[in-house]
Amino acid sequence: MITRPTTDALIGDCCQELTDAILPALTDETLRLRLIMTETVLRNAAVRAAHEIAWMREETAALMAFAAEVAARHGSEPLHAAMAAVDTEPQESLHLADVSDRYERAGQAFENALAAAQEAGAADLIAQARELLRDRIAIEKQVMATYAVVGR
Repeated sequence: MITRPTTDALIGDCCQELTDAILPALTDETLRLRLIMTETVLRNAAVRAAHEIAWMREETAALMAFAAEVAARHGSEPLHAAMAAVDTEPQESLHLADVSDRYERAGQAFENALAAAQEAGAADLIAQARELLRDRIAIEKQVMATYAVVGR
């Protein structure tokens, strides 16, 4: 009985079934390898499912704070337009499509802000942008934590 039917738990249960019940029964090495690769992708999807909305909302807030800081010092029409576009998406929605759309628009605002900071030669803002990108990479590494190259 599944007592906590979250997406990550359901995927985890499927992975457990694949590795405990199905993998041992496979004798074909190619099929074993394909199953292991599939299970790895599913485990990564479980990690993403458990945190994806929170990560996107947190990163959206950080990207928009950066964009606002750049706009206050080196505003440009494309930057202001990109920032305004973010506000066309529902801010409080927790539906993945809404959060994802807002996140994508925040990324576009960030790109415009970084371009404005680079054009202005604002080394402090460029360093801040690098830190935001490092944070993004750290999250991607969390998602890929269960990734293993199989068959090499």
